[in-house]
Amino acid sequence: MQEMLYTADDQDAWEAALPARASVFGSAGYARIVRRHTGCPARLFVVASHEGRIVHPFFLRPLNNLPFAEHYASYQDTLTPEYTGPTGLGEVAPHLQRAFVERWRHYCEDERIIAEFAHLHPSDRHAGLLRADEVRYNRDIVAIDLTLPENDLWSHSFNEQCRWNIRRAQREGVRVFEARTEADVREFHRIYTLTMERRNADSRYFFPFAYFWAYREELPENALFLLAEYRGRIIAAKLYVYDDEELYDFLGGMDIEYQQQRPAYAIIYAAIQWGQRHRKRRLILGGGYRPDDGIYRFKASFSPLRIRFSTYQRVCQPALYADLCQAWTEYYGCSPPHEAEYFPAYRALPPCDAGRAREVGG
Repeated sequence: MQEMLYTADDQDAWEAALPARASVFGSAGYARIVRRHTGCPARLFVVASHEGRIVHPFFLRPLNNLPFAEHYASYQDTLTPEYTGPTGLGEVAPHLQRAFVERWRHYCEDERIIAEFAHLHPSDRHAGLLRADEVRYNRDIVAIDLTLPENDLWSHSFNEQCRWNIRRAQREGVRVFEARTEADVREFHRIYTLTMERRNADSRYFFPFAYFWAYREELPENALFLLAEYRGRIIAAKLYVYDDEELYDFLGGMDIEYQQQRPAYAIIYAAIQWGQRHRKRRLILGGGYRPDDGIYRFKASFSPLRIRFSTYQRVCQPALYADLCQAWTEYYGCSPPHEAEYFPAYRALPPCDAGRAREVGG
């Protein structure tokens, strides 16, 4: 039994243990993109036998950026990339599962990890690796079965409104194409920023151009920018990332002045066609901000297929976790949210009317 720990700079070793084709969000390239943007160190924890291996990509988030945690500067917590968590590859026998659980717990103790949070892949990849009472159902998300013939997609997947809106975009002459140049990606960035400004998004959802360009540099074989053009102007854009089996709807936006041309429908339909040409199994559209909100209903119009999205939440050091939550309360003068609403609670953004409100999250 072997145990390895790789950084995002260990490109070859990381790629051998967890290639981008198996998990684009778990890849070394994605880890470097996030590290460059957030400053959080990226790691890949591996426990391997002769028959198989268990891999766990994550980011370390030091507590020294929290204004109320000066006494906890040597501690940290962990956060996984989207749709990852511990993943078994090859033959994962019970003794390998037990070894992973034991060695990972030791790692967390040695590295002074206070809490773990994971965005889990909507599959059984983590079966036997996480305690059931620490896995929390979050919501159903929308996926499109790309193995269906196109006729079946039109008749059994797209609802009537979706079909009408795709055809509306076609009648309006909306053209969707892949971004090929730096100028194309700059147009994506313009549309994305415009959308975040319109939604009054939190500052953490704004990214510089360099963040998006990094996908061309770090994940050239796993990132797809689609732009929708109308009368010579880019009016909508989407970034998709993909591995061997799945295509993920990731980031994007639309110029609201051109909503009647239905460019968002045109882009997703183009992504479906791209995914089928490249033999992807499904397109994961995700969900909305709230159950059954407008974004969720828009995505749901493309498919009746729902998959369970869950998170993993573990408090590794309960006493210290409670102390940090108390420090948060004393600093902001209000109670932190319940763990079901935000985890770890001590990284939650305070209410706008809190006396010392500011962004503190990693």
